[in-house]
Amino acid sequence: MNRRQFIKYSGVGLAVVGGICIFNPLTQLKTISRENLYNNVEGVEDDFFELIYLASLAPSGHNTQPWTVRIIESNHWIIGTDITRWLPVVDSENREIILSIGAFLENLVTAASAKGYDVEVEVLAKHLNDRDILDITLHKLNYARNFDVKKIELRRTVRNNFLRDNLSSEDIRFLTEKNKDSFLYFSRDSKEGNYIAEGTLLANKLQTYRNPAQGELAKWIRWSNNDIRHYRNGLTPETMEIEGIARWYVKNFYSSQSVLENSFREATIKKVQDQVVAGSGWLLITSRDSSIPELIDTGRKLQRIWLQVRDEKIAIHPMSQMLEEEPIRHEIASVLGVTEKIQFILRIGYISNYPQPVSPRMLVANIIL
Repeated sequence: MNRRQFIKYSGVGLAVVGGICIFNPLTQLKTISRENLYNNVEGVEDDFFELIYLASLAPSGHNTQPWTVRIIESNHWIIGTDITRWLPVVDSENREIILSIGAFLENLVTAASAKGYDVEVEVLAKHLNDRDILDITLHKLNYARNFDVKKIELRRTVRNNFLRDNLSSEDIRFLTEKNKDSFLYFSRDSKEGNYIAEGTLLANKLQTYRNPAQGELAKWIRWSNNDIRHYRNGLTPETMEIEGIARWYVKNFYSSQSVLENSFREATIKKVQDQVVAGSGWLLITSRDSSIPELIDTGRKLQRIWLQVRDEKIAIHPMSQMLEEEPIRHEIASVLGVTEKIQFILRIGYISNYPQPVSPRMLVANIIL
């Protein structure tokens, strides 16, 4: 069976990197855990070290984890970004980078309040490509918020096994009521939902066959366990939810060059076709404009709701390719009648069994400058 046939019949959906020789191939099926993340940095208090770790569990495009932390004083930090972890092809304006920093900040503020700290925040960045984004000062309080930080550790993106049940009116209110001006829900079978599904498929086709975008994706896929342990970021067979023998195959026989092959691109589109018709519908998150404070706030709103949905057995799958590809990104708001700036397109749906998080995470020591 050749590679093309394997992809077709295994249902791998997404595949990529190659030529890895191993002594025990079944060891590649083991999911790499987030081990050894607490190797502390000299001069950083244990509480603060844990806060940075919890903040770093935020989502980011291709799981690049673009955030950095520069310690000015023990409780005074500068949150910035690492240019080597930007996505200049699909996120040429750094819009998604700033949204991710907002999610990082929400994790930080939430975890800090649970440990009895208030976080004073000043936005430093004036331009989307500035390296220093936020000035953070932590102040000790005499009380702590009642919040289980395990919710931060358990947050994950879910791509497969969405149920087709409609969201209950109660759960639609749960998702949108606190953010009526910026959270818009469209059911799967609505006119708007069909438009988003079709547009998402088209945008994925455009992006998948755009060689610079595909090359950028290839750079961030970690196929082997050795690469996952080495880089601790990017996409993995586990995060792409490739299972069983298909996972073993891609971990051992795919390389970054494989991402550029037609068989991989075709499998990607087939997977997206299956995804856009599954689930309950689409949640759009908007902002008043695309200024840096608004993007930060929007990223925080996303993360805030993401920390709550697991308890409701609601899965979230960001599919914002319509906001990345021309000419679709310039027409989506007018077609949907949305007057604000759309910043996130999320596929939403119920799930029977919520899976554990599997995305690798960088060592905190490598986040601190």
